[in-house]
Amino acid sequence: MHHPARGDVSGLVRACAPLDVRVVEDPDPDGPPSPLRTAKRAWAAVAPGATHHLVLQDDVTPVAGFAELVRRAVRARPRHAVALYSNWNSPRNAYLVRTAAAAGQAWAPLGHDEWVPTLGLVLPADGARRLAAHLATLPDDARDDDEAVVTFCARERYPVVATLPHLLEHGDGASLAGNDAHGARHATVPADDVVDPDAWDRPGPERTPARVPATLRPVAVTLERSRCTLRVLRPAAGEPLEHPFGWAWDAWAGWLGVDPAVVAHDVAALAAGVCPRLGGVAPAALVELGAACWLLGSDVARTAWPPPAGPGTTAHRAAAVRTWVLSGLLSADRREGRVDELVAFGLDALAAGAAWATTASDATARDATAGGAPPAGPAQPGPGARGDRPDPAARDDRRAPTAGDDRLDPTAGDDRLDPAARDDSSDPAARGDRLDPAALDAVRVLAERDAAVVCRAAGPAVPVRVVVHDCASCGAQAADAVADLAAHGDRDGAAEHLVADEQDVVDEHGVVDEHGKAATVFGADDTVSSAGDGTGRPHPAPGGPDPVHGDGRTAAARATVEVLACERLEVRGFLGLVPGGRHVSRGLWAARRASAAGGERLDAADLLVALADEAAGLPVVARAVGEPLGRPSRALLGLQHTTGAAHEYADRYAAARSARAAELL
Repeated sequence: MHHPARGDVSGLVRACAPLDVRVVEDPDPDGPPSPLRTAKRAWAAVAPGATHHLVLQDDVTPVAGFAELVRRAVRARPRHAVALYSNWNSPRNAYLVRTAAAAGQAWAPLGHDEWVPTLGLVLPADGARRLAAHLATLPDDARDDDEAVVTFCARERYPVVATLPHLLEHGDGASLAGNDAHGARHATVPADDVVDPDAWDRPGPERTPARVPATLRPVAVTLERSRCTLRVLRPAAGEPLEHPFGWAWDAWAGWLGVDPAVVAHDVAALAAGVCPRLGGVAPAALVELGAACWLLGSDVARTAWPPPAGPGTTAHRAAAVRTWVLSGLLSADRREGRVDELVAFGLDALAAGAAWATTASDATARDATAGGAPPAGPAQPGPGARGDRPDPAARDDRRAPTAGDDRLDPTAGDDRLDPAARDDSSDPAARGDRLDPAALDAVRVLAERDAAVVCRAAGPAVPVRVVVHDCASCGAQAADAVADLAAHGDRDGAAEHLVADEQDVVDEHGVVDEHGKAATVFGADDTVSSAGDGTGRPHPAPGGPDPVHGDGRTAAARATVEVLACERLEVRGFLGLVPGGRHVSRGLWAARRASAAGGERLDAADLLVALADEAAGLPVVARAVGEPLGRPSRALLGLQHTTGAAHEYADRYAAARSARAAELL
C-alpha cells in the first residue's frame, strides 16, 4: 500500500525479495486521508496460485531475512491472520503482546477486541479475497482499514496472532492517516536481530489462556505519561478502547485480584535499592514503571500459559519491558544513559509480581486441599492477601511534601502513618466503635455516588480547565503542582492547568475576586457545583447522555475544576464533569469551610455529614501529597487536613466504592 507522498519505495521492495511484490498506489492521493481506500485494492491483488497474501504499508522497515521468516511464520500458522507488528502503545494489543512475551511465548494471541494491526498482515489467499469483498462494501471516504479487518476476522473466525518478535518496525515519519496524536509508533517487541523461527513451530495457544482467578472483565495494564493505569474492556457499555480515563493502579489493582498495598510494598522495596543509582529519574516515575511491570508479572503467573517456546524467548521479555520504558515514561523520566537500568528494574518488578502470584496460588491450592478454601471466583477490586509482608500503611514511602511534589522516596519514613500514631487508639475494634453512625451513612452515600461516576462509560474528554490553589494547611504551592499535573494529565489535550491567581475565571454571575479567583458560593442554589449543573438537575446516570443545558452550554464548553495544590487527580472522576460547569474538589470545599470557621481544623465526621448533605462533589482527587500509595487516601473525601478518624472513614469509603463499582461493571 503506497501513497505518493512517501516517495520512492524501491528499498522496501528490495527488502522483501524474493517475494513477488506489487506496489498498490492510493487511487485518490489528493483526497481525504484513508488507508481503507488503498487497502481495498491491496487485498484484492492476490496473485494467481498464491497460498497466502501479505499486505504491507509503505512506512515499514522489515528485519533482515524477511522473506524467509514470513514463509516460516506462515507454515507454522497457515490458517491464521498473522500480524507482523503491533504498536507499542495500543490500548489492548500491546498488553496482550507483552503478556505473551513475558510468558516466553513465540506467538501472541490478539483476539478480536481491538483493531487488527494492518501495518503488515498475512491471510490465507481465500481469506484475502473474502476480505477484499468485505472491504468493497465500505465507502471510500471511510478512513480506518484496521477496524474493518477485525470485523472481518471476527465474523470469519480467523484467530489473530502476532509473531514474537515482530518482523517489522514502523517509520518515524509523519502519519498520512491522522495518527500523529498517538505519538511515536514502534514495535512492541522488536526483533533486534534475535529471531528464532524454530520456536514458531512449537504448539501455542490461539487465544489468551484462562486466568485463575478470572477477572470480572478483561483488563489491560497500561503505562502512559509516566502513570500506570488499568484499562477495563467494556464494549457493551459503549466505551471505546481509546480514551484517557484509565483506572489508577493504586486504587483499582483489585480488578486484577491484587491488593494495591502489596504492589506498593514490593515496588517501594525494589525502588529503594535502585534510587541512589538512578539519579535524575523521578522516584514517582520509577514506582509507576515498577507497578506496571509487577502487575504484568502477576497477571502472567496467574494465566495458564504453556512452557516457554525456547531459550531465546527471554529476550522478548526484556524487549517488551524496554519498549514500555520508551513509550510509557515521559522523556524527562527516562534520561539518556538510564534506559538499561530502568529495564533491569522493570524486569525485577515483573519477577516480583510473578513470585507473589505463584506464592498466592500455592497457598490457595494448599487451602483447597485442606478443604478450607472456597472455589476461586472472579477477581474483585477489594483488598487481597498480604501474606507475611509488612503493612505499608505503617510507613510513608514519600518524601516530605515539597510543594506540588508527590514523588516517592522509598528511603523516607514517617511515623504519622503508624496506626497507633494517627489517632488515640491503635485497636481496630476500638476505632470502629467510635466512628460516627451519621458519618458512616454519609460515607456509604458518597461511595455509591462516586462509584456511579467512575463507572460511567468513557468517551471523548470534556474540555476542562484545572485551577490550582495554594494549600494553607500543608503549604503546597500551586505553581509547583501545576507543572506536575500538566505533565501527567493532559487528557488527550483536553485539559489545561492554571495557578488560581494567574487566571481570570469569571463565575456564572460575572464575579471575580480581588485575587483574580472566581468567587464561588458553595451550597447556593444558583451556583454550578460538583453536585449538578446548577439547575437542580442531577448528573446523568452511568453511561447515560449528558444533561441538556438551558443556558446555552454545549458538550464542547470547557468545564472548570478547582483543586488544592496538595491534591493529585483521579481521571475517572472527570467522567462526571458537566460541560461548561464549575466543580471543586472536596479538599478545597473543606478548606473553605475551615477558613470560614476561622481556620480551625474541622472534624472528619462533621465534615462528611455536611459534604453528603450540601454538595455531592465529584471524585476528582486520588490522593494527597505525602500520603503513601497502596492504601485509601483521606483526600478521596476531602479529609486530608481534618481531625478525627479520617483514615478509618477513608478505608470504609474505599471498600464500599469498590464493592459498588464491581456491581456496576
